Amino acid sequence: VFILSGMSFVRERTNQTLERMLMAPLGRAEVIGGYIVGYGLLSAVQSILIILFSVYVLKLQFRGSVLLCMLIMIGMSFAAVSVGSLISIFANNELQLVQFIPVILIPQIFFSGLIPLDTIPYGLGYLKYLTAAYYGCSTLQKVIIYGKGIGEIWLTLVEMIVFIGVLFVLNVSALRKYRRI
Repeated sequence: VFILSGMSFVRERTNQTLERMLMAPLGRAEVIGGYIVGYGLLSAVQSILIILFSVYVLKLQFRGSVLLCMLIMIGMSFAAVSVGSLISIFANNELQLVQFIPVILIPQIFFSGLIPLDTIPYGLGYLKYLTAAYYGCSTLQKVIIYGKGIGEIWLTLVEMIVFIGVLFVLNVSALRKYRRI
């Protein structure tokens, strides 16, 4: 989703479609919101299908609510789209966006809980709070493995929503450099 949303946003800019949208009576927040909602919904559908496939085809055991897992995955979808659109604003072309993958995506894999964060040297494990994958994966772990309900994970869900909101504000602020009217 990061790559898909980022590539499309870069392409909109290089084809000057973004500049035409910004000349229309649309605000930056509406343009960013449209991208995030459009690609976020597409990603949310994919996430729901993955959860349903995991439960009904692969027969994975979930201790917690499958609906709660879907809600978390939808949040992660919107966060990924937000990160992709933010990074694409700073990339001048598709190649530069691809070069951001080792800097942005690879650390998110580490901070998602794939490896124990206390083994990361020099206190770099604290960078987990800057990644969307940390919030989503830790919440999914609480629901799927430990069977936690909404009462136990509501704070993590709020943190993920705040993270998405901060990314939205950063996207709108960063898009300011493309307003040429």
